[in-house]
Amino acid sequence: MKLPRSKFWGAVGLSFVTLIIILTISAVWFKTQLTSDELHFISHLLRRFVGPIVILSLLLAAVCIWAVEALYRNYIRPIRKITEKVSLINTTNPSYRVPGEGAGEIRLLCDRINEAAQRHENLAKHVEAKVQLAKSESEQEKNTLAAIVAELPEGVMICNEEGRILLYNNRAKHLLAGGAHREPDPSGSPEAERYIGLGRSIFGIIDKDLLAHILDQLTEKLQQNDPQAVSYFVVPGADDRLLRVEAVPVLNKGQQLSGLVLIFYDITRQLATDSGLNLALQAVARGFRASLAGIRSAIETIIAYPQMDLDQLEKFKIIIHRESIRMGELLESNLSFDAKIGINQWPLTTISAENLTELLKARSHEKLQVQIRLEDIREPLWVKVDSYSFLRVLLFLIGKLKALIGIEALTCRLTELDWYVGLDLMWSGAPIKIETLREWEQAPLVFEQEGMSLTLREIIDHLGSDIGSYGSKRLKGTSYLRLFLPVAEIFEPEEVRPLAILPESRPEYYDFDLFDRTEQVAELENQLLTELTYTVFDMETTGLNPSEGDEILSIGAIRIVNCRLLREERYEQLVDPSRTVPWESVQIHGIHPEMLIGQPTIDKVLPGFQQFVENTILVAHNAAFDMRFLQMKEEQTAVKIINPVLDTLLLSAVVHPSHSNHDLEAIAQRLGVRILGRHTAVGDALATAEMFLKLLPLLAHNGIYTLKDALAASQKTYYARIKF
Repeated sequence: MKLPRSKFWGAVGLSFVTLIIILTISAVWFKTQLTSDELHFISHLLRRFVGPIVILSLLLAAVCIWAVEALYRNYIRPIRKITEKVSLINTTNPSYRVPGEGAGEIRLLCDRINEAAQRHENLAKHVEAKVQLAKSESEQEKNTLAAIVAELPEGVMICNEEGRILLYNNRAKHLLAGGAHREPDPSGSPEAERYIGLGRSIFGIIDKDLLAHILDQLTEKLQQNDPQAVSYFVVPGADDRLLRVEAVPVLNKGQQLSGLVLIFYDITRQLATDSGLNLALQAVARGFRASLAGIRSAIETIIAYPQMDLDQLEKFKIIIHRESIRMGELLESNLSFDAKIGINQWPLTTISAENLTELLKARSHEKLQVQIRLEDIREPLWVKVDSYSFLRVLLFLIGKLKALIGIEALTCRLTELDWYVGLDLMWSGAPIKIETLREWEQAPLVFEQEGMSLTLREIIDHLGSDIGSYGSKRLKGTSYLRLFLPVAEIFEPEEVRPLAILPESRPEYYDFDLFDRTEQVAELENQLLTELTYTVFDMETTGLNPSEGDEILSIGAIRIVNCRLLREERYEQLVDPSRTVPWESVQIHGIHPEMLIGQPTIDKVLPGFQQFVENTILVAHNAAFDMRFLQMKEEQTAVKIINPVLDTLLLSAVVHPSHSNHDLEAIAQRLGVRILGRHTAVGDALATAEMFLKLLPLLAHNGIYTLKDALAASQKTYYARIKF
């Protein structure tokens, strides 16, 4: 336990005051016990020897003060430093040794501590060697898995229920972000927002509502023990790609849904080819309609006028013959492709109609505040639809009904027909007019994740469905809209794909431990430091005074997720300062003016940097300096960085209060961190990140566990007087 300096000197002061009180009480007591002659004699002696007595008293006080100061210098202060340094050995840097200082006994104690530390380090190295030997087989397994995943032709990504990315391969990164590590785009295009990294949210890639729908759908399938618990959907990729996604549930050891395996297929070329086929088919359809209309009109006229003259009859025969030839030519010219190729690319999957209505009930209440009552069905009904687009259709219709007649509740009924399942949306009131329904059919539905805007009729046609408005004959005063859904053929698959189970081991650069991380209900500041995601950053500038015109030259940042430093997930950008760069600063950071030619200005850079640091805690060394530069640019760039900030300078002062030097090099030396690339933004950010990770156990040793604790302790240090 450390003895604070204030407590030691407080104890010394208390002892001095106590001594004065005791002497005063003793003098008063002796005075009461002496006669007047004795008091007169003592007074005479004191007046005679007052000079020597004062000198002796001062000498005694000086000796006492010297003795107390020597005690503090040789024993108390060295013990304080030893306490801090032993904590450093135990938690962060086992190779650190306590330098001997103070009295001989203290130096002997330091020697014994260093001997024990050396034995402990040797033992730890021996244990570590044994552990590494035991892991050799699992390492081979992890490396094999890493190689397989990295080289798969399909993009692979795993996320947990909260949408946090746990795994991805290079192919997924290429399909979604346009490159393995896309640099921030100064133009601010949407591509610049597609940061792919461990612990990042997947919602910048996949619409949140779509992912929620997929999770609900898979949960329903798992609850019913569906052997084909797989879902499909389409998302836009980088460089105008269109990606088909296969979503497979990941189960925890309790067989509960804990995440998704997403497999991405590039269907851009296929879609372009099939789109051409669709156009050809549409041309055929239009030509057929015209020819059939001519043929039908001619036949109806012949039937209506059986007594027409032969010349007129011959004219109608010629029309029928001509249109039939035209239809044949149309087929020959446009249908030279495989008839088995479908028109549409949206995948249709088999789903229980009951599950579909359950999803509709939840979404309707969430999105539209419309209550839906589900009628019971006798036996399971299976339909073949694209469940996501079909739910969008249903929600669109419910929204139209609510706006038109003000309904707040509906009844959903399923009816088994010959080749269809009828899904009825029922309400009390008059039926919807056919003209109104046709207007709704021409209204567009925007599918942002596919980059499409389709009419209701186009979506219904794609689903192989149809829609009608009816009044109930059995229930007077009741009306309904009926959608006809194709009945699915139910069959048992020959081979069922096993569901992905959470593995016991993982490749080193993947982080399946994030499966166990859920979003905290408590405020951010109450979360444990070890559970937060950090962005460690640094900047190089033209000088030290932003208020006097100094500008940012470069920004470098690196991420920490799950207490792991992700070296490849970095941000590095040079900045055109729009001013001259002083030679004095060039000598420090090595950024020459010619290196800045063609680089974006700060108003182009900061939006991308803001995207990179989103939803993370910022960490910097002497953060007041960096944050001051960012704050000075808020008005110019309209970018305000509001992330919580931790400063390694302040944190070092918290865990090592006896040390006066807390610059980057001194802290790195104490913690055993090697600095590479000093005075480069990324190099300093990397060193700061490594120091921060080593400060975390020291903070815990001092009772600092949460972000709130760290911020409060930082503000109590002397260095916190620097405000930003």
